[in-house]
Amino acid sequence: MSALFSSTLRQALRGVANYALGMVFYLWLFIWVYPSFAGSTTLNTLLQNLPPGLLRVLGYSLGGTSLSGFLAGEFYSLVYLLILAIYVLVTGTRLMAHLVDNGSMAYLLATPVSRRRIAAAQALVLLCGVVIIAGATTAGGLLGAHWFAAHEHLPAWSFVKLNLVGMLVFMVVASYAFLFSALAADERSAMGLSAVLTLAFYGLHVLGDLSTRLAWVAHLSLFNVFNAQSLLAGRGHVLVDAVALAGAALVLLGGAVSGFERRQLSL
Repeated sequence: MSALFSSTLRQALRGVANYALGMVFYLWLFIWVYPSFAGSTTLNTLLQNLPPGLLRVLGYSLGGTSLSGFLAGEFYSLVYLLILAIYVLVTGTRLMAHLVDNGSMAYLLATPVSRRRIAAAQALVLLCGVVIIAGATTAGGLLGAHWFAAHEHLPAWSFVKLNLVGMLVFMVVASYAFLFSALAADERSAMGLSAVLTLAFYGLHVLGDLSTRLAWVAHLSLFNVFNAQSLLAGRGHVLVDAVALAGAALVLLGGAVSGFERRQLSL
């Protein structure tokens, strides 16, 4: 398993590095432009005229008068979610379903390594990618705030907790993407199921934020725990959410490994 994991991780590192660098680049870009917004009332005037529901969707429920509020609204409410979603959905599908479709899985199964170990190694590669991207984002954000907005306050510990929760949320997304990849009939089906479920979670999150009468539906969304402004303000139940998310990821990955071990394959 260790040889397979090392080999697959080396192959995946270039792609992971591209996602991590892209994430840090966009984060630095937003940090770099913030000082020009900080001295202007335009953004805050615009926010004051928007409906409360739309402010929650945009990530500005607590305003945008600080660097943390600006990043929560401009970066973590969409760009961060989009980059990590693309990574986990594409990579999670390629690590299993793609190998089955193109016949490469037959070569792996011909080795003396068990199916369980093959699936576990692939899952670990996927999770390592999420950890690397999240770690780069955390370090990049703290360094970027120091370099490009030294006079602005970014609460370091709250920023770390925000990225920890974000990492765990996408570990869950990665886990169900890997589950579909391990069990679906083909690569297209696996990608479709993962994408539809992720969009459904995001749609429930947006719908719950837009309407107070439908606020309850947001609790059905995985993304409900990732409230960037609240986390950066030091609010939320980080420990409880972290344990729940980690547990959900482990259960889904366990199901993927067990299901792949029992799956009938025609290779």
